[in-house]
Amino acid sequence: MRPLAAIAAVLTALLVVAPAALPQSTLKVERRVALEAAVVREMNRVRATHGLQPLRAAPSLRAAARGHSLSMLELGYFGHDSADGTAFSDRIKRHYSNRGWRTWSVGEALLASQGKALDATAIVAAWLASPPHRDIILSPTWRDAGIGALYAPTAPREYGDAETIVVTADFGMREGKTELALSQLP
Repeated sequence: MRPLAAIAAVLTALLVVAPAALPQSTLKVERRVALEAAVVREMNRVRATHGLQPLRAAPSLRAAARGHSLSMLELGYFGHDSADGTAFSDRIKRHYSNRGWRTWSVGEALLASQGKALDATAIVAAWLASPPHRDIILSPTWRDAGIGALYAPTAPREYGDAETIVVTADFGMREGKTELALSQLP
């Protein structure tokens, strides 16, 4: 019985030690929660001046946006598609499902800026200065939005190990609940 106990002890030790040996990101990343809320308020202010309905803050879109901002900072890239090539709509769908809806659509705006501070007015102004992003911000299609604003003191690769803020704005619209969606209601 002693050899079996020794094997069990070694296996237990390996199982406890092995997860700690996996590579972990050493990048320190900070969420900018106040900035996220301020960006939604600023977009809604701009949308109101154009006679558009305000966007609702959607926790599922915020989770998708934060995850994408984090991935871009950790892996040092900038783009709508995920680092593994997953299309942005498929990435967002993991959080903001189309299941149970007849109509589903998503959009996205990104911004990266070196430095430690950035305000919501500057972010939205930058998007409005870019025709494709302006079209997204001012689209009457969107009902929901989620913002992911993250800061890293030393972001790798494409960011040149500089202080960087990355902001992802994910937009969504779901309409026409199907029988499946109605059966899932409490």
